[in-house]
Amino acid sequence: MATLTPTLKLVSSDVSSEALSLSVTDSLTVGAPSVGPSRITAAVSGGTKAAIDVAGGGNRYIYLKHTGFQANGSTATTNVLEVHIHDGSADRDTMRLKAGEFAYFPVLSASTVKVVSGSSHTILTEYAYYTVA
Repeated sequence: MATLTPTLKLVSSDVSSEALSLSVTDSLTVGAPSVGPSRITAAVSGGTKAAIDVAGGGNRYIYLKHTGFQANGSTATTNVLEVHIHDGSADRDTMRLKAGEFAYFPVLSASTVKVVSGSSHTILTEYAYYTVA
């Protein structure tokens, strides 16, 4: 078993009338299998969704990041990355990430995470997953 320590920190002096300083940390026990960090290419809108197969063997913690680049790794893109979670019966359009944005979230063992571009560019997507122990 291994320990994964996710931390979320939100700080701002001008987002509201009061200063924002929020920090949350957890200690998660994870085990095999795990993958990443790795990269996958999200196809253009209307293309086949790229699947990150996290099904079976336990629930997972998923990390996704829109790198801000197309598949070649050097051409910038601002197209939105659509994230879908297939729950065994259908793909659910779960979230949309802009260039540079990332997400960290848990998924059930019966799920598959899929990504596709929201427009005409491929998107180089960084991901990792860790199995809940």
